[in-house]
Amino acid sequence: MPRAIRPSLLIVSAIGLSFLLASPALAAPKNLDVTSVTCGGVAVSAMGMPKDQQLFLLVTDLVTGKALGGGPSSVRSDSSGEVHAQRSLSLRGVQTVDVSLWTKKGETLTMTAQERSSTNCAGSAALPRTGSSPGPLLAAGLGLLLAGALAVWGARGVAARRA
Repeated sequence: MPRAIRPSLLIVSAIGLSFLLASPALAAPKNLDVTSVTCGGVAVSAMGMPKDQQLFLLVTDLVTGKALGGGPSSVRSDSSGEVHAQRSLSLRGVQTVDVSLWTKKGETLTMTAQERSSTNCAGSAALPRTGSSPGPLLAAGLGLLLAGALAVWGARGVAARRA
């Protein structure tokens, strides 16, 4: 076997081995769906979670980063790794929530899945508005545009007469 082929064969073998080692993780995709968001809470559905295990559901206000409802709540996955949970909490004033599922091994918390969802609970806080109605300002702007166009047209005519 020539020496030039050995490094490439080694690289291809390493890539193949990494795919084989990663295949169990690829076989069970982790999927978290926020199935419902109301001003009174969040409902989630997840698949591919660790089977028959205690997990922690955390709902966070995406804008402020504040954990809602006093922090994470405990949920349990079933024998097929599915989670169906509903969390009652006030989402008044919250525009977007970040929902995540966490596992705990010893003292280590690991995020397993995450999903973001918009709410309709932020209220109708409109941006502050200054100035008057746009009618008079629009008329003044159009008048200035017309005056500028006439000035350019008139200057063009004067320049043509001089030449």
